[in-house]
Amino acid sequence: MSSPAFEGFLARLYVDAAFRARFLRDPEGTARDAGLGAADRAALKAIDRVGLEMAAKSYELKRTKTRR
Repeated sequence: MSSPAFEGFLARLYVDAAFRARFLRDPEGTARDAGLGAADRAALKAIDRVGLEMAAKSYELKRTKTRR
């Protein structure tokens, strides 16, 4: 079961390009700065980076279409 902090962190990765870039440069530090525990940090370090970028772009396109 994931924590609300972990879920919020993931949500921010998908919608905040600057935060995502920072995370991709330093996953451990970014997750630690967000107050996430060791297990959550380990999970994030193993994240599929290509999949993360693809999902973020897809969500951005959906948000753009919804605003129109």
